[in-house]
Amino acid sequence: MGRHGGGSRSGGSSGGSRGGGGSRGGGSSSRVSSTPFRGCYNRSYYDRHGRYHSYYTSDRNFGSRSGWNVGTIFSLVFITFHMLIMMGAFGVTAFSFGGKVHGDINRIKIVDNADVLTASEERQTISLLNEVYEVSGMPVTVYTDSFEWKQHYSNLEVYSEELYYQMSYDEDAMIILFTTDKDSDFYDWEYDMYCGDDTTKCLSDAAFDKLLSNFQKGMASQSLCEALDYSWNSVMDDLAKTTVRWVQLPILLFLAGIYGVFYVSILGGTKKQSDAYKYFQENPHMYEHEPMTMYSECPNCRAANTSQSETCPYCGTLLKISDGGVQFVRPE
Repeated sequence: MGRHGGGSRSGGSSGGSRGGGGSRGGGSSSRVSSTPFRGCYNRSYYDRHGRYHSYYTSDRNFGSRSGWNVGTIFSLVFITFHMLIMMGAFGVTAFSFGGKVHGDINRIKIVDNADVLTASEERQTISLLNEVYEVSGMPVTVYTDSFEWKQHYSNLEVYSEELYYQMSYDEDAMIILFTTDKDSDFYDWEYDMYCGDDTTKCLSDAAFDKLLSNFQKGMASQSLCEALDYSWNSVMDDLAKTTVRWVQLPILLFLAGIYGVFYVSILGGTKKQSDAYKYFQENPHMYEHEPMTMYSECPNCRAANTSQSETCPYCGTLLKISDGGVQFVRPE
């Protein structure tokens, strides 16, 4: 469905309208991190060498591989969603990417059935439309008629759209339909501009609105030829240009912020664990490792159990100790 825009003057007045985000023993003090990450416990310690982090997990693969897989899937969903928006798949884009269309130059014509243009005005208008075509690649037809169309159509928009497709126009052209009743006491007129869907590339919505507004102003005090010249020259510099849609841009920035928070909170922790384990493998001399000692935290009193006992030595709660326990320490 193309774009419409029109206006009228009746009885001497004029007006316009338009459509269209495990523990390590021996530290002097410790605390639990406020943001433990998936499959892993994070502990902070202070000693004479400064602050250290201790990472413990009973299933390192669960914390790293599965966490990364889930995070990657959600990341791809978010990235794909944003790319679709940027490409305009949902009609919500922050930018209107301009460029020329490739309409048929033979569509540039004037059909003056209402006899409102002189021969010199027709030549001047054709020259103007050729200039518009050179800049935008969009052919424009100016079609004038009497008010007899009211006997066959409910409104001018229906008439202009049917006329557009009767001429077998593709979606990269425009028709300016101007109708008048020269026999009335006042110089009454109505007009409608209809253009195909593809013309949004060379004529943005903002430029289209500007064209309509200035044509309405021109028709209030000038002839049809002068109004066409005034309105098209006012938007000539805006044709085939990329524009920013400031209303949609904050929406995209907000969605990008949601993705950023998601990445930091979910993927940041699992990446920290993966990097710590890699550092542990490359620098084993930097770590204290006790392979015979399993670490588990009591779910009841939160005390660290540094023995292989199945019960907490402090409150007697039954503990479940995994054989896959790994404890390592990395300087921050």
